[in-house]
Amino acid sequence: MKFLILGAGALGTAFGGMLATAGHDVTLIGREKHMKPIREHGLRISGIWGSHVIKNVRAMSELNANCEPDTDVVLLATKSFDTENAMQELQPLIADNSVVISLQNGIGNEEIISRYVGEEHTMGGMVITGFVTLHPGEVEVTVSAATTKIGELNNKITPRLRKIVAIFNEAGIPSDAVDNIRMHVWAKALYSAALNPLSAIFRVEYGKLSNPHSFAIIEALIHEAFKVAEAEKVELFWERAEEYLDYLRREQIPQTEKHRSSMLNDIERGKKTEIDFLNGVFVDLGKRHNIPTIVNETIVREIKFLESKITKLLTQINAD
Repeated sequence: MKFLILGAGALGTAFGGMLATAGHDVTLIGREKHMKPIREHGLRISGIWGSHVIKNVRAMSELNANCEPDTDVVLLATKSFDTENAMQELQPLIADNSVVISLQNGIGNEEIISRYVGEEHTMGGMVITGFVTLHPGEVEVTVSAATTKIGELNNKITPRLRKIVAIFNEAGIPSDAVDNIRMHVWAKALYSAALNPLSAIFRVEYGKLSNPHSFAIIEALIHEAFKVAEAEKVELFWERAEEYLDYLRREQIPQTEKHRSSMLNDIERGKKTEIDFLNGVFVDLGKRHNIPTIVNETIVREIKFLESKITKLLTQINAD
């Protein structure tokens, strides 16, 4: 099967590398700094998915004529704020039998994808595994709180969904086909909105957020998120916020306690974060339904302040 991974950072590179080890035709599209050493020396993967050196993978820095239009599966792993631009570039490469699977953070990516290629060419994905780029061309798979979930937008378990998930599992990517992908996407959004921004603000690993002071903030923002989900008529795995908070504290945080959030990495590198697709979604939907989301709005403002502060600092350093 032919795979195109668009936005091949740590996550996308790891997925693509594992698929290449299983003999699939894989093209990575990512930053040249990361792609060049892969072309020259191969891709190295370490961590909980095993140790691999992969040389049978194409690594490119942009979509071009060499990207064949008959790609079977596109794994979209860009930042959520880049989804629109990515789909504008990708649309001409989508064939009659192609499917685009979002492996991104946040809420709303599948809707953007389907606007360009249609729901019949769109799948949702939920990844709750940690990936770190150790060096350009070298990725570590660090932690995992659940198997990857893949699902059709019509909530049907189709033959193509079964086939893709079987390929993932055969390649060493633990995965499940699900008939309720929206529930999984929202579940991941709750997890990410609870931990990512606070990890970035306090500059700590996830495990430190079990502290009563930080967890009190998490409790408040999750209660707001549940009120928004109820108003949006979004079905969740948990009926009450307290049930999810218990699961977060008891299961998810311990399983990923050593993880350092991508949002913290983005802040430290002076990059834009995905806060608008996480806590920002709860704020926007809260305004639509006249539901106060004071804690989530405060978190969004704090992250945007850190974004602007670090960007300004890096600009001054570069000017000097």
